[in-house]
Amino acid sequence: MSQAQIGSVNSSFVSVIDKVSAIVHKITGNRLGEKQAYMVETRVKKRMMELGIKEAADYLKYIDQHLENESGILVGLITTHHTFFFREFPHFEILKKMLPDLVNQAKKRGEKSLKIWSSACSKGQEVYSLAMFFEYYLGEIDPTMSYKILGSDIDVESVKIANNGVYHQNEIKEIPMNFLGNHWARGTGDISMYAKVKSTIKSKCEFRPGNLLKINEIVKNDKFDVIFCRNVFIYFESYQVEQITKDLMSHLYPEGIFFSGISEPLSGLKLEVSSIGPSAYKMKSAMVNSTVSNGTIVKPGSIVINKSTTEIYKVMCVDDSPSIITLLKRVLTKEHGFEVVATAINGMDAMEKLKHQKVDIITLDIHMPEMDGISYLEKNFSKSHPPVVMISSASRTDSDVAMKALKLGASDYVEKPALNNLEERGEEIRTKLRSVAQDYNRKPVITSFDKENQQHFTISNPDKKMRVILASISDLPRLKAFFSNIDGVQPSTIIFFEGHGEILEAFVKEHSKDFNKEVIFLDTVEKKFEQNKIYFTDFKSNFSNINKKFASFPCSILVFGNISTHSAKMVSEWRNVQLLLEDLGEKSNKVHPLMSFSSDVVPATSFSYMSCRYLSMK
Repeated sequence: MSQAQIGSVNSSFVSVIDKVSAIVHKITGNRLGEKQAYMVETRVKKRMMELGIKEAADYLKYIDQHLENESGILVGLITTHHTFFFREFPHFEILKKMLPDLVNQAKKRGEKSLKIWSSACSKGQEVYSLAMFFEYYLGEIDPTMSYKILGSDIDVESVKIANNGVYHQNEIKEIPMNFLGNHWARGTGDISMYAKVKSTIKSKCEFRPGNLLKINEIVKNDKFDVIFCRNVFIYFESYQVEQITKDLMSHLYPEGIFFSGISEPLSGLKLEVSSIGPSAYKMKSAMVNSTVSNGTIVKPGSIVINKSTTEIYKVMCVDDSPSIITLLKRVLTKEHGFEVVATAINGMDAMEKLKHQKVDIITLDIHMPEMDGISYLEKNFSKSHPPVVMISSASRTDSDVAMKALKLGASDYVEKPALNNLEERGEEIRTKLRSVAQDYNRKPVITSFDKENQQHFTISNPDKKMRVILASISDLPRLKAFFSNIDGVQPSTIIFFEGHGEILEAFVKEHSKDFNKEVIFLDTVEKKFEQNKIYFTDFKSNFSNINKKFASFPCSILVFGNISTHSAKMVSEWRNVQLLLEDLGEKSNKVHPLMSFSSDVVPATSFSYMSCRYLSMK
């Protein structure tokens, strides 16, 4: 291991990393270098914790004593990589364009099924993505043609997971709705947060363990129309990549298509292939006067670029969160085929801007002032309206407003992540926007997955829960809006005001009729707060006492605007709560004294939804 590597990981682990890397390389051919050192360290530490081993030297001895069994486990730990459904969506766009040609070639051979091989399938997401893709498009081209997909991976445990076909609902929600269809069943009881693949696509998928250095042991003499080998070549030397690719393509029909990872192009290798798109290839021998689906004659060595991967979609982003707008602009760039040409802070603003700006697709928030996303769809959505993808803080799996949006015409739904990981979710957002824009002629279908998840929040035991709001007198209109958006039985809500002690009681008397619940001025802390009532009180006088008295209650704390450093310190000491901060824009958010303690940062219009959701789950 190099000095650079030693400096980047725990020095006591250098010998362990070297030994583990050597074992994995010997078995799989994967070359683990400096970039993978930290990954190896963290995964090996997790394994040591499972075994109850604390010292690196003791684990080295354990490896020697259990070499055969531990080697297999290490291969699984190190070679299992992060993946997700419909990863690198441009490949699916290319496949869509080439599908008619693949069907024609298969029929000429007398085949009734296309054969696809995912040769580094990990836990199966790529295989089931392909199955949903073919289920969606193949029938339109030829209803008599079916498909068979083989998934293989060196990690036996990953293959078992793939074959089982059970995934957390958070993964299923990332699938574009047009592909999702009715292919997934939601779990019940203890497994309600999981979904299992249905036989509609599972019956056409097969999984086998297999080593890319021993390809013939996996498939023998089988041939395929499409082979995927993505996001695994980074772990091999160039000569190994060249040999593996040759071996894989020896199992490809002459007119077949080979895909490597977007970041793993095959240029510079001695391969008889021609590029037909980003990391998508055909054999040079098949490129002579080959006709792709748009009628273009392709000459040897030429490049076919799928138009959909280079077309720029014009987007309007409708959201009252300045931070979300900023981050969406980072995600939806020309580099990825998008341009944000307009933004709007609510539905009314969007209506006005659409009069002067033509867009291809709209992202739409739900909770916004003046006109929210649901009201906008009710008033404006029609067949001629640009397609809409919801990007909202409302959870798709437990919110009736999400279902309303889909019923009113929205084509897909993305759950707005926390501000600190929106960019990580960028590929899901881009994939869903591209999928919707390209297939907008199809009527959106509300899936069984979404129907099963529809529900309305009910807060149980409200007398044993609490909501706390920190606001100023100038926030009165937004406080009214907050309470107008919540219904049903609610826990008591205490609104703290800072610096208004002398005038607060008169203020409450003047405005108590503005709220849809009983409003009470709180001078001293009562023994018990009553549900469905709102209490106005001075922060300095009562916050500490209320915190001490009700610290054990599940509590949702909402902070409108900014807050003094002194008050922030007191709020931060209230443990085990949901702490929501109003989104004031990226710069203001970064210096907010409660930022490091917050559960999330969202527009104030999302407070009612997120607070009710949290309290209903406690």
